[in-house]
Amino acid sequence: MLVVEDVDFDDAAQQLRSAGFQDWAWSYGSLEPSFYQQDRLKENIYRRIVKNFANLDRISARFLFPPQQQKATAKVVLLPSSYAHVRVSSVPNDASSRHGNIIYPNAALLAQSFVQTLIREPAAGMWTSCLRMWAISYVYGELMLGDDVLDACDDEEAKRWFNERIRRFGEGIDRVTCTKRARNIP
Repeated sequence: MLVVEDVDFDDAAQQLRSAGFQDWAWSYGSLEPSFYQQDRLKENIYRRIVKNFANLDRISARFLFPPQQQKATAKVVLLPSSYAHVRVSSVPNDASSRHGNIIYPNAALLAQSFVQTLIREPAAGMWTSCLRMWAISYVYGELMLGDDVLDACDDEEAKRWFNERIRRFGEGIDRVTCTKRARNIP
């Protein structure tokens, strides 16, 4: 997934097309639709997937890498910065690393983006489950971020949601990786 400033979104999509990327017309959460057209059960699964990813599909531009550059199917998804809650032009230097005009957010900025996007999704489903998993299980849990990772965020709703999910002011989350390490120490 690539996040671009809203004003540059259409230009970025056109640049990918010009570079040989092909439009990916079907839902982000699905395989090629022909896979689902083989029987009624698969068609129902496809409809449910499309429904679960409808907002992401509406907002994003999806592409396949140029076939000559990939042995397997690989997708590229462009997201406007307003959707991902990352203002590319105002990302502090300590919140990312840069390579040319590409910004790689640090874990704290990534967690904040996932949480802010998740809480503003209009419907719960597979996409919001992915965002929740990435924010809590992966970024916060696996990367061992502190409980205060979103304290500097000016979005009170995002901070409240995050603190409730990690049970910050209660017993906290039992991070499996910490527990396993603690048990193995002689």
